Amino acid sequence: MTGLRSRHTASEQEHRAAGDGKQKAFSPFGLFRPGSANICLCHLLVLTILLSPIALAFAILYAEPGGRWLQAHYHYLRTTIALLVIGLGTGGLMILLGASISSALMLAGLGLCATTVLLSYARSLLGFCSALRGSPLRNHRSYFI
Repeated sequence: MTGLRSRHTASEQEHRAAGDGKQKAFSPFGLFRPGSANICLCHLLVLTILLSPIALAFAILYAEPGGRWLQAHYHYLRTTIALLVIGLGTGGLMILLGASISSALMLAGLGLCATTVLLSYARSLLGFCSALRGSPLRNHRSYFI
């Protein structure tokens, strides 16, 4: 017999049935537990930019418990927030230095801040849609979309 039972043990069958930690159901009660609802909440918090430290706390707190799917999404959240910090920090410094040196440097800093915000919005929307569908991300280690 070449069925699934003859080739795999019972624990492997249970692991396959669980889907490697992939959650498909969106539950509003799971906002403060690792899962797709918490990931969606974190992406919405990143979209507000001012509440992204709360999303970072969730992403650090829930990085370990859960399957690969959850770890990839929380890593994606952390890289999105790192992108915000690096881009806005560098853009802010360029604006401050440009106030005394050159207006072109101020405009470049403003452009960098705007590009950073737009890129983080695109990443958050992509992550939100992926978490809502229950699908994994294409490349969670990239700083681009």
